[in-house]
Amino acid sequence: MAYQRILRTYHSIGPTKFHNLNQRIRNAIMDLSRIPEWFWAAHPKLREEYLGASNKYDVIYHESMLGGRLAIAERERLQEELVGYLDEIASLLEMAAVRNPELLVLSGFDLGKERRAHPRAKKAAANDDDQNSVHA
Repeated sequence: MAYQRILRTYHSIGPTKFHNLNQRIRNAIMDLSRIPEWFWAAHPKLREEYLGASNKYDVIYHESMLGGRLAIAERERLQEELVGYLDEIASLLEMAAVRNPELLVLSGFDLGKERRAHPRAKKAAANDDDQNSVHA
């Protein structure tokens, strides 16, 4: 059986791709019809802190495109801060998705499928069966 999980590709992507992904996630988080208020109730400051950092990142990202060293350094610092927020939000969304799987689809994060069964174990068992039939 496969279920959706959030891909944490934002850890290792460049500034432009990160900015685009972050904008998509920010828009989803701002839209309470996508991720409802009840989701944020247990972590009321997280949403506001993330949105504040995201807005700062948007401004500094555009400033950094001019090549200023200070703007680039600030962009990198803010990107690291946002990765921390995104990790926390992703973990909370995955937990909530156990009961409400549509949250992941609506979240703006990149998703992948993860299998609960271990395919390697099945492959190893199949190889053992093949070897046993050769020796018999």
